[in-house]
Amino acid sequence: MPCQATDGGKKISTSVGAKDHQRFQASYATVLKAHMTALKKRERKEKRKAAHADKKQKSSKKRPSAAKASV
Repeated sequence: MPCQATDGGKKISTSVGAKDHQRFQASYATVLKAHMTALKKRERKEKRKAAHADKKQKSSKKRPSAAKASV
């Protein structure tokens, strides 16, 4: 199985046999993960929705309702 990678202008390619493919892929993933230290973790949608709902509840508690204000 041929594998290719580029780094700017450099191109690297290699051929990996079927029985070594799993080991190669695991090693390659380890190398990629080791060099991704500058990336920021993205915020999951569930967390954003929960935070947005909490903000909404807090802001609604701060404002008195129109019915209470007129009485």
